[in-house]
Amino acid sequence: MTASEMQPRWHHPPVRSFWKSLGPAERAAYAQEATEQRFQPGTVLFHEGTYASHVMVIKTGWATISAYIDGQERIIAIRGPGDLIGERAGLTRLVRSATVAALGDVTGMVVPAKRFRRLIAQHSSMRRVLESQERDRLAEDDKFLGGDVAAAEHRLAYLLRELTVRRGQQTPAGPTLSLPISPDEIARWVDANAEEIGRILGAWRRRGLISTKRHRLRIIDVRRLGEIYRPAAPQPPMPSGLNCSIFYVDVAEFGALHRDESDRQVVRKRLYEILRQVFDRSGVRWDVCHHEDRGDGVLVVVPPELPTRSVADPLLALLAAELRRHNRRASAAVRIQLRAALHVGPVTWDGEGVNGDAIIHTARMLDSPPLRRALRMARADLAFMASDYVFDTVLRHSPGLVDAREFAPVRFALKESQITAWLQVASSDPAAAHSVAEAVAASEPAGASRSAPERGDRPATHAHFHEAVRVKGDLVLGDKIIER
Repeated sequence: MTASEMQPRWHHPPVRSFWKSLGPAERAAYAQEATEQRFQPGTVLFHEGTYASHVMVIKTGWATISAYIDGQERIIAIRGPGDLIGERAGLTRLVRSATVAALGDVTGMVVPAKRFRRLIAQHSSMRRVLESQERDRLAEDDKFLGGDVAAAEHRLAYLLRELTVRRGQQTPAGPTLSLPISPDEIARWVDANAEEIGRILGAWRRRGLISTKRHRLRIIDVRRLGEIYRPAAPQPPMPSGLNCSIFYVDVAEFGALHRDESDRQVVRKRLYEILRQVFDRSGVRWDVCHHEDRGDGVLVVVPPELPTRSVADPLLALLAAELRRHNRRASAAVRIQLRAALHVGPVTWDGEGVNGDAIIHTARMLDSPPLRRALRMARADLAFMASDYVFDTVLRHSPGLVDAREFAPVRFALKESQITAWLQVASSDPAAAHSVAEAVAASEPAGASRSAPERGDRPATHAHFHEAVRVKGDLVLGDKIIER
């Protein structure tokens, strides 16, 4: 079947879709290798964990992409006419990292993975389209993560508006979109409960923003829908030149071949959820900190009036526990191994963001060979580096959840800097993790003359809890009294 024979039956593929972004020669080449197939509602097109045997361009209909996050199946994306699905696993020959299912009736152009790889090798412009679309999807995710999406109504309004603008049908009254989706499926997409979604949809129906039938949602007024989503207010500028705590994190192997763009969206979304949670639980409110997205990581600057001790302890222990909880339930493609660094110093605000020597120092600790090597050797959830100043003033004598004896001193050279810092690997086996940290420290050419605190360096302590003791996953929390 030729491309010209197939083209009239396309159901309004959007201009920015994979299919419409291809040139006539590439469309013809793909169509020549493709077999048209039809799928009933609910049919699983690709199974998570299976090897890729084929890829598909959606011709008509919609499909959901879902993955298990913290033990629950969540819809992480919705794809429609003109979109290519299954391509990452097809190119890398790895197992699929998500499940794709038909959302209503779907017609697709299916190409065997081996032939698809040959098409990409023969048509460089087709690869460029793939790379461009991946960048666009990550940029869309950046915008979503940067907004005020705490409320389910805001999240749903944002997702539907963006999908309608990019994938809807243009009419004189503006773009419109009809999705064969149920309230339960919407709830899994927005990460909310079905009862709350029902209330939101009912309110929107009464206001004339949408119409609904059984398993069918139609967007009527996308402009007013966009007004519901409230972008986050600009973060207030930090007082320039004052000492601030600087916390910098980076996801290891974020761009590795075993992840596709959907995996990276899951990783980034989950990373922000974890960071917000552990900051708030540590008494360092996320919304009063300045944070800058760095693609595969986040730079957080804590206002000078908030103590560094809270950023170090209990935040580090909470972060390690949440990462461990996520990774126990996550597939390899969405597992999060995190490098983190903490420093304190003057931060300058220039209207475009934050800068200063302290920011550079923190970035170099985060990017240091010892920290990367420790995370790789221990295969841990978190490898953390504290500056010499933070360790001496905060961590060395901390009586909280972070134990200074788990740190190893390390000295290394990076670019024009000679840096002394303290390395910790968070693991379910602290002794083994400490051995890795010491081995990494000992392997550095510059060596490290300072020694980690011995058990005898600390006065004997006794702790007892009063009132309620709360068990939170791997942590036991409560008000405790430390006696020396």
